[in-house]
Amino acid sequence: MTDTTQHTASSLHGMLAVLGIRLLGALPLRWIQTIGAAIGALLWHLRSRDQHVTLVNLEKCFPEMEHQERELFGHRALVENAQGMAELAWVWRHPAKALAITHGHHTAFDEALSSQQPVIILAPHLGCWEVLNYWLASKANMHAMFMPSGVEQLDQLVRHSRESLGSTMHPATARGVASLVRAMRKEHAITAILPDQVAEPNAGMFADFFQVPAWTATLSSKLIQQTGARVFMAFAKRLPKGQGYQVIMHDPDPDIYSSDLQVSLNALNRSIESLIDEAPEQYLWSYKRFRVRPTGVPDPYKTPKKKRSSSK
Repeated sequence: MTDTTQHTASSLHGMLAVLGIRLLGALPLRWIQTIGAAIGALLWHLRSRDQHVTLVNLEKCFPEMEHQERELFGHRALVENAQGMAELAWVWRHPAKALAITHGHHTAFDEALSSQQPVIILAPHLGCWEVLNYWLASKANMHAMFMPSGVEQLDQLVRHSRESLGSTMHPATARGVASLVRAMRKEHAITAILPDQVAEPNAGMFADFFQVPAWTATLSSKLIQQTGARVFMAFAKRLPKGQGYQVIMHDPDPDIYSSDLQVSLNALNRSIESLIDEAPEQYLWSYKRFRVRPTGVPDPYKTPKKKRSSSK
């Protein structure tokens, strides 16, 4: 296949993906979440890859949980995860409507904005992070990193929805980070970061997450030290029956401000754990958070290969 043919095929796939998203997003939010719930239930009963990863994560993070309880929790989590993925079609198509049904008031956050201090929002894979971006952009000068998906048309849709409500996007590169730091220092910008994304090999350290070593990105802790920012943990909690979202915001573990990187990262992960306690089923348990392991520790997501029986 020539480069031109590959580009054409990629563009066609991108256009079809965006068309599907726009068609799904035309439905009412409650319907979309119902469709997502059905997909999540199906993925669970089909013993899918997502179900396997969810159960592995729950077993590692909650080893004391009984088998039946873990199965019930995992099923609810996968349903919530699928709802979260499906609702993005509506959120991306209707950013202003999504913002209109998102509620939250946090005095400490408002005071930090009034002081013109740089603010970092650490928003893990919990609830609807796209809606949280919209809410933050409505409050202040919002800057964030953007990692392209590789599908140009989809990236354009996502960027347009975010920027339409005032967010400024920076590429997820060294130059993009430098630009973000300048905005935080000179413009008193706020930024939102996914702190539980598995880091690149040269951009992380191991820190315990639910008492399990997890390869944790150092970007957040380094930005705190470089900018002197105030930090908040936050997520947009999905409310039942398409009623909207509630922004939940916490102060982090105070050790997150430590200049000792290991101490800061341990505090970061403890802070994420505390936030997850607010809506544990809405965390993305189907994400391979522990795929990078310390030397000599096997990948927990790999299933052992079955040995072939030799016939005589």
